[in-house]
Amino acid sequence: MPHRSNVSPRMSIRLGIATGLLLLISCGPQPEAQTEQTQPQLVPMNWTPALEQVQDSLEEDLARPNQSQQALNRASQNLADVLDARLFIAYVRLQEKLGTPGRNALFMEQQAWLRERAVSARAAVVSKGGSLANLEYASAFADITKKRLAALEGRLAQQPVPPPATPVQKE
Repeated sequence: MPHRSNVSPRMSIRLGIATGLLLLISCGPQPEAQTEQTQPQLVPMNWTPALEQVQDSLEEDLARPNQSQQALNRASQNLADVLDARLFIAYVRLQEKLGTPGRNALFMEQQAWLRERAVSARAAVVSKGGSLANLEYASAFADITKKRLAALEGRLAQQPVPPPATPVQKE
């Protein structure tokens, strides 16, 4: 007399699939062990956008004589934006080099600096109304940002260079 199981055929199929999946997972490649916890880089260190070249070009545009006020305003705002992008990259790279207390302190420092930059740039506008006010604001914004960029890049250059990562050996 054949042996009858109390398990339905449908349940047997499900158990077989589950067992097969567990076997596949257990036989698959294991993730490599990391020797230390690494933080993902937001800005890769080898990524160097050519923003300095764009900055130089915009500064040359601003120095050209006989330009319309609209062209000067646009070039000045573009220069301020490029400098702000460079500042952000330097800020993120410095954040990635610091430990948690240093990152928190830099974050707070940067927040205060951003507020102060806006106030200082508005205070630099002497023209009340008209299109010259935009140029004065963007120029002051760019000058303030250049100083902060130089300071952050200087701090970044002082950070210790980590040793190159050694590949983990598989056993």
